[in-house]
Amino acid sequence: MSTAKTQEYTIQGKPAASGIAIGKAVIINSESKTITPTSIKKKEAADHKERFLESKKNLTAKLEEMSGELKDTTTAEIIDTQQQIIQDPEIEKSVFDIIDNKLLSVDFAIYQTYCTFIERLKESGSELFRQRIIDLEDIRDQFIAEVCDQKNLKSIKKGSIIITREISPTDLVSYYEDGATGLIMEKGGTTAHAAIIAKSLGMPCIVNAKRATKEAVKNETIILNADEGMVILRPSDKTVKSYKAKLKAQKKASKLTCSNDFETTDGVSFKLMANIEFEAELDNAAKSGSQGVGLLRTEGLLFGKRVRNSPAEQQEFYEQIVAGTEGPVTIRLFDIGGDKNARRPHKEANPFLGWRGIRLLLDEKKLLRNQLQAILTVAGKYPGRVKVLVPMISVIDEVRQIRNEIEKIQKDLLSSGMDIDEKVPLGLMVEVPSVALSAYQFAKEVDFMSIGSNDLTQYTLAVDRGNERIHTLFQHYHPSVLKLIKMTVDGARKADVEISVCGELAGDEIGVACLFGFGIKELSMVPSSVPTINKLLCSKSSEEFTELANQAIELSSSEELEQLYGEWK
Repeated sequence: MSTAKTQEYTIQGKPAASGIAIGKAVIINSESKTITPTSIKKKEAADHKERFLESKKNLTAKLEEMSGELKDTTTAEIIDTQQQIIQDPEIEKSVFDIIDNKLLSVDFAIYQTYCTFIERLKESGSELFRQRIIDLEDIRDQFIAEVCDQKNLKSIKKGSIIITREISPTDLVSYYEDGATGLIMEKGGTTAHAAIIAKSLGMPCIVNAKRATKEAVKNETIILNADEGMVILRPSDKTVKSYKAKLKAQKKASKLTCSNDFETTDGVSFKLMANIEFEAELDNAAKSGSQGVGLLRTEGLLFGKRVRNSPAEQQEFYEQIVAGTEGPVTIRLFDIGGDKNARRPHKEANPFLGWRGIRLLLDEKKLLRNQLQAILTVAGKYPGRVKVLVPMISVIDEVRQIRNEIEKIQKDLLSSGMDIDEKVPLGLMVEVPSVALSAYQFAKEVDFMSIGSNDLTQYTLAVDRGNERIHTLFQHYHPSVLKLIKMTVDGARKADVEISVCGELAGDEIGVACLFGFGIKELSMVPSSVPTINKLLCSKSSEEFTELANQAIELSSSEELEQLYGEWK
């Protein structure tokens, strides 16, 4: 239910991507919820049954596709169990009975059917049966999402502002391509995956906007002021006029040519790269003046409506990115897990500490080898431009296993008559404190290291970066995090390997001032941050940054660092 308020008022949130947007509200309900009964007409029953059968077919195909990719025994058993549940004739019989005889919609028929089976298992007293409840709940939710897909992912009008509890990056890109100009989320922190993509796309975004989906009214004009972390509902004509003037000025300022000096006042050069995941971000990366792609996330190939996981499909994507940019392109291997769990066949109690990144890839050799084959094929066409980055490394043996896989695939490509880049650099993500603490030993195994400050902060401070309840504890320039980064820089320097940062810290002025002071000369960030960071680094000498960094590492809190930076700048 929407609010009965008619006067202008605001909802507060937390800024995640700066800017202003004015447009019609589009409310996307992505929350897992109880499905309420919806009556249908008798003549509509056949269509609802057909939707069930089509969704059943699609869901089965998706599970079979996953089964083809993921070959470990445990996963195969889980997928097989879920397929058996979907094909159970009792499920279909119950769904059809509810549609035909009770004249209720297909989504509710699925919901009620599975809930009935779940209640029976709960009452059985058997621990074995109780364990199947998770499978039933998971399949129920997937079934409902599939059968409602057409309604939930419909196109939107140009200029719309998306309001949702949370949203997947692939869906966000789809809405952006339809013309969405802003994003308001009730959940998540500023480093939530969707918030990062919104920032990269240049979409104003706020998170933690409590009750936004309840307070806003569909198709009513709203104003999103992401600079101040607020949404204005029922804006007056005077307010709209004022914000249109601000928006016009903001767009004019964004078109100003940015400086491309990339050099401090005392002549020390640096590189600023772009973090991207989708082709839609290429234009912003080019306009920003970035000197290459410091982080190409690849998970978008596996999630969403358009899955592109075959070697040929991946190769086409990687080639498009390399051809569409200048400079090096660092391709990160699939970092599945944690907050990128959409296609996982089972749930984990602690996904951020579980089967993710390199841990999953080394178990799922087909998935890994398909990706490496695609990357190394493109690297052969663009020698000297492609780098391979490995996520979630925590022990040295993981690096050695990946290097062996790369050498095997390069040998296969050569024997098939294809050109290869024999010197494709292999790097690792520094996301886990164990790597930072033993940076020299890890650095000796690779060609470069890239600090993923988002996860390094999460694991150092023991704070889930996507949990809005504790988002204030996610302090990515906390002195403890900076000390680990300094240790990593020292280890990389001793081993004489390149070191960069590709997390959100690389786009934060305070963070960048410290990183550069530690000696990190290559930073990768969302494209919109490149001009601002370039201006900052061009404004002072390298000695001034070093002095700040040395003071920062001796502090005890982020608040103290903020005060120090304010005085220094």
